[in-house]
Amino acid sequence: MAAQIDPSFLVTWVRAELEASGDAAAFESLRARAEGDGLGEEEAELDVAGQLAERRGLLNALENAAGGLWLAEVREARGAAEKLERSSGAACVAWLRATPGAVQRLAQLSEAGKERRRAGRPGRLCGLLDALMNPAPRGVCWGRCRDTELRAAE
Repeated sequence: MAAQIDPSFLVTWVRAELEASGDAAAFESLRARAEGDGLGEEEAELDVAGQLAERRGLLNALENAAGGLWLAEVREARGAAEKLERSSGAACVAWLRATPGAVQRLAQLSEAGKERRRAGRPGRLCGLLDALMNPAPRGVCWGRCRDTELRAAE
């Protein structure tokens, strides 16, 4: 089963990935065509983002980056921290910034979670990626979900 992806995250993320690869014109031309076919602006953007993410393998890359966890949802991170929350069993929810490199950052979070489980500290935890004013992640720290977020020293 495919992950549910927040529509605002999807559109913003696909646009950012295309801009980073120098292919932003593809999004705009397909969006204009979809609007010409009768879709509203928001519907056209979402339709095009979904198609391009599927065709270019972005959706598969997100799901594969979660490692052995089942990626149930992807939501846009509000604030500076990205996190991967385990909800039940092997299911998880990813909170990511809609910027280029989201797949790689999700893979880092997943790997950090695996290391934590191997170290015997699984619990109900979420990984937080420190992203303050730094486009390249500096490190992963861990905190308790739904409780006060605890930030470990890097």
